Amino acid sequence: MVTHCTNRSLYYTLLALFAIGSLTTACKKSGGADAVDPRDQYVGTYAGTARRTYYVSADIFQGPIPGAATTTITKASNAKEIYIENTVVFNAGFTGGYSVKVTATVDGSTFTVIDKSSDQIELPSGKVDSDYTATGVFDVNTKQMVYSSIGRALRNGAQYSRTDEITGTKK
Repeated sequence: MVTHCTNRSLYYTLLALFAIGSLTTACKKSGGADAVDPRDQYVGTYAGTARRTYYVSADIFQGPIPGAATTTITKASNAKEIYIENTVVFNAGFTGGYSVKVTATVDGSTFTVIDKSSDQIELPSGKVDSDYTATGVFDVNTKQMVYSSIGRALRNGAQYSRTDEITGTKK
């Protein structure tokens, strides 16, 4: 009788160890050679619209100036970094446009530009040096991205700023 209970106990113990071992070793390890780079879902070309607005103090000085935008996202050599190249052509009677290529760090679905901290704001009286910050977000469900930047400057006691907003849908 003791042998029968010992065998049953040993059987259940081995079965439990096998089950626990299977559960802990059957899972895929993260970060291995087969790991998917999360930046891959954002890489591509986005087409959309742009809007530029100039401010003096907190009042709108000029704008919003509408435009057409193309944004190209590529992976950078460092993990968690992407290259963003924005090309904007203004329309609705406004001439010109701009192009900017920056590097950004990706944290989940948001990004922050890390290699551009200064710019110039064009005023009727000439250009003024400004600081520059830019952030954005990706929405993988709608395949859209938003890029938002702001430049701030001080000249003759007046604060000037310029905002650029770009919204695009992945082609």
